[in-house]
Amino acid sequence: MSGDDRTLTVMAEWGGCDSLPHLRATETPKAVLLTVRIAGRTGAGVVCPAVARLGPARVTLHTVLGLRTVTDETTGRRLSVRRQ
Repeated sequence: MSGDDRTLTVMAEWGGCDSLPHLRATETPKAVLLTVRIAGRTGAGVVCPAVARLGPARVTLHTVLGLRTVTDETTGRRLSVRRQ
């Protein structure tokens, strides 16, 4: 969590044929649900390097996080928030 209490950053992993990760936030009055979307390229003639990349994915909330919980929308796990 950034100092403005609105920008969330998570670390995401993607492969050689994947696009950069896109972090999406669904906001409610009590919670923020996060989902990472990664699109892959496929098709005839597409050659993918066998690499794994790890890097940040960010999203800016419409309103400050405040006391809302942050949850991984895919797994349902509550995420810990570290403010910087």
